[in-house]
Amino acid sequence: MARKGERLKIQRITDEKRRKATLRKRLPIVVKKARELSILCNIPVCLIVYRPGEARPVVWPSPEAASNVVRRYRDLPDLDSCKNNLDIIDFLKQRNEKVRVKLSNVQRQTRDVEINLVLVDFLAGRRKSFDDLPIDIVTAVGSRVQDKLQAVKARLQELRSAAAPALLPPPPPAPVDVPMVDSLPMVQPHNGGYREMLDGNSLPTTEEMHALFVQAGIFPPSVPNQAP
Repeated sequence: MARKGERLKIQRITDEKRRKATLRKRLPIVVKKARELSILCNIPVCLIVYRPGEARPVVWPSPEAASNVVRRYRDLPDLDSCKNNLDIIDFLKQRNEKVRVKLSNVQRQTRDVEINLVLVDFLAGRRKSFDDLPIDIVTAVGSRVQDKLQAVKARLQELRSAAAPALLPPPPPAPVDVPMVDSLPMVQPHNGGYREMLDGNSLPTTEEMHALFVQAGIFPPSVPNQAP
């Protein structure tokens, strides 16, 4: 027996006589607790205890009521098994989705690298045509070049717009009356000689770049409009 104030250790009682005495003493308490739980919570409760050396178990509240509770328990689906199956299915779905997204990203990156290599080979002069490439690659290259041309065109317009105010000739100075000295003639720029360095005309136009890619076969040749 545990001393007063000392917690009893929950473990198997090694002494057989003490073990039987404890069962005989505590079993009525367990039956009482089961009855109280059933009444207080209004739930079906049954208790089946097999005592050592006895063939018939102790059943509460009755064999019929206990059989009904046990039957209801056996008729339940295997909840743990169903839950585990659902967890595995969800896990596999999530994993497949992650793999699909990762594969899509790798394919997109691979396609971008392939398109860039084709453009680099063409601009470096190592490729003269695109006849040996699949149609999807040619289409992707054409779309990429079209985007580049639009970006170059916008940049050229930006440069020319920024350089336009600097190309205007400065206003003539106000006349100053100086005795005995004739007015000096203003030196004008000779045929606008400093214009070409500032207005971006030395850069290739988008039309020239477009014609270059038409010649390479990326873009189809434009059909001239026929006069009526």
